[in-house]
Amino acid sequence: MARGQDLKLTQGLPSLAFEVPLTEEETDLSEYLRIRTWTLTVCACAHAAFYCRLLTAVRCKILNGIHFTNSWIAKYQILNFNRGSLRIGVLGCGHFGKQLVLSLLHLTDLTATCITVSTRRPEKLSDLSEMGIKCFYDNKRLAASVDVMFLCCLPSHLLAVASQIHGCIAESCVVYSVVTAVPVARLKNLLAHSSIVRPHYFFHRKSAWPKLWQSGRTPVEALKIQKVIEVTSPFKKASISCLDPKWFEEVMYSVLNVLHLLKVPHHLSLDILNDLMFSPSQGVEAIDNPTLFTRESFVNAPCIQLLSNNSPFPWFDLASVSIRDTPLTKFFLIHPRLQQHLSFIYRMSLLRKKQLSEYSDCCGR
Repeated sequence: MARGQDLKLTQGLPSLAFEVPLTEEETDLSEYLRIRTWTLTVCACAHAAFYCRLLTAVRCKILNGIHFTNSWIAKYQILNFNRGSLRIGVLGCGHFGKQLVLSLLHLTDLTATCITVSTRRPEKLSDLSEMGIKCFYDNKRLAASVDVMFLCCLPSHLLAVASQIHGCIAESCVVYSVVTAVPVARLKNLLAHSSIVRPHYFFHRKSAWPKLWQSGRTPVEALKIQKVIEVTSPFKKASISCLDPKWFEEVMYSVLNVLHLLKVPHHLSLDILNDLMFSPSQGVEAIDNPTLFTRESFVNAPCIQLLSNNSPFPWFDLASVSIRDTPLTKFFLIHPRLQQHLSFIYRMSLLRKKQLSEYSDCCGR
């Protein structure tokens, strides 16, 4: 019997409903857990989509007119694989992994050929395979061949997964972990890899989420609604937000790590970030007299003294960024208006899904 037919057998029979044997307290707890799970899934998909859109935009900037010593090498490194498109890997494709894949397809400019999935039961992903997404079971192969790897396995499977990919992750790969209850420092040791972004989520029972949770059954549907996008935004008040604002710092430093590997001079890295975050050409209205990012926004004085004009920013240990105050932490505290603007940029990036025509042209698509 098909799964859908099995569910229909209970229609019109309220005594067989899941909640019937539950007490009022248990029913409230059940609803709370459903709302919490839905909330965290929607948030994680939204933030992953923003991150991929940002990395795509950075690569576009390098391919379209940024010139520096040996800049042709950086452009070759980007164009050498998948015609310049960002290569995304999803390790573990259960319920959340599948929602993540669908969100990336609908909320970013990534195509199915940009996404690869490694899961223990790839035969269950025939719908994704029919879309053109490569689905197989080879974690080691996935880790060695993507630009961003979303780690979506169960916490109980992490040790086995880590033993498979330990030392195999490409240096240029950013590991974006949504594995709960596993801190970045431990992931760094397990994976022998330091470029790790791990958002930290929390849920407030009295937030706006309980009123929004039926807005859309899937993250893709929910993230078509402006109010849902707004409450997923970073830098919201603690009573509203579902995300630790340190995530935005990890994102910014991980972008600088990407530019470091491409040997982009630090002053051009700043130009790229400032143009993406403040330029009206990005399709959003820039704030008046914005406080732009400078070297001091990301590194301390001793490090600045070591930077020559053509040197990139140093490599940043994202595990340290996630647990310690950084120059960017202080920069955000000093400029609270900047936080509001970056939150606005985040919302606009999801509300205005716009094809990056320049990027498509330069990649030959």
